Amino acid sequence: MRTLTLLISGTTPLILHHICEHQCREQIASNITDGQTFEDEALEKMSKDGDGNPAVPVSWLWNSIRRGCSKIFVDGGKQMSFIRLQQSLHLPAGLIPLRSSIGRPLDCDVYAAVQHAAPGSKKMITVVAPKFKYWMLKIPSTVEGDWPDNSLLQRIFREAGKQGIGLFHPPKKQFGQFTVFITPGDARFGQVMLGAVQSGPERIR
Repeated sequence: MRTLTLLISGTTPLILHHICEHQCREQIASNITDGQTFEDEALEKMSKDGDGNPAVPVSWLWNSIRRGCSKIFVDGGKQMSFIRLQQSLHLPAGLIPLRSSIGRPLDCDVYAAVQHAAPGSKKMITVVAPKFKYWMLKIPSTVEGDWPDNSLLQRIFREAGKQGIGLFHPPKKQFGQFTVFITPGDARFGQVMLGAVQSGPERIR
């Protein structure tokens, strides 16, 4: 069993609405009440832990990984098995605290956008949520056996990063995308961050 640390570094802003499914349009529609501001609603809609701090559900990452696996073919053309990966790769359950990226405060802006209630619908809704421009996630993980190796893991996360995490957004706007740095599980957070800065998004140890 290998113990690893995955450092997810955001490459595009993260929209941290507590609902990330685009199909749930009525649930993500703004419901501004008298006296409430967009800032108030953004904080209310934010995905957060029990202490009110911004956090990302691990399920969001798994959804991204699943979509990434669909883009990878192995063993002479067979599509990468997401079920097999889930049996080998173990991530923590629950919520992952959101961190600021290197040298940046964990500040958020208000994201507000008018969208159609459904594809082809004339009804319009407003979506309000917090937007983090600079963000990171540090995730301890374990891999059973030798599969997947770090090289294949990097391929998987490269594709997952293109898919991104968080709320769906209109075409031509990219949000929630990321790169992943894979390091030994005993590496300190500062060492991981330093390695990321020195070597860029393809770093594998």
